[in-house]
Amino acid sequence: MIDLAIASSDNERLALSIFKAMEDGTLLQSLEQLVTEDFEWANSGLPTLRGRRAILEHGASGGFSQQIPILQGMTSFSADVLHVASAGNVVFTERVDHHWDADGRDLMTPHIAGVVEIRDGRIAALRDFYDTACYQQKPTAPDPAHAMR
Repeated sequence: MIDLAIASSDNERLALSIFKAMEDGTLLQSLEQLVTEDFEWANSGLPTLRGRRAILEHGASGGFSQQIPILQGMTSFSADVLHVASAGNVVFTERVDHHWDADGRDLMTPHIAGVVEIRDGRIAALRDFYDTACYQQKPTAPDPAHAMR
């Protein structure tokens, strides 16, 4: 789970806030406060999404499950932040992301090195780098702690 208290600067807190919004299921509603109008979101092996409007349209049409079929059953997201560091307006994260289904199975668990660029108090870019073999991952056994109640 994302803990904003681990941030050692405003930029780190902002970078972690986008992942917290993903966990809370409020990403699309939070975009205007979190990201620039020309925000770019890049994920390994997928087309880069350019602009806040593109993110909203992408989410409304099914999100990443369109490109990654294993995510079609995803009902929630969480992330374990292993490290966060920053230099100026660039924040680096090392995370393990979890994509849960209603039964508490972890559908996809990439180990990610992420780069977040900050401009004028908002996120201008998010680039996540990971092994795309996770797109073919077998779901874990159900975990009652993550099952929808």
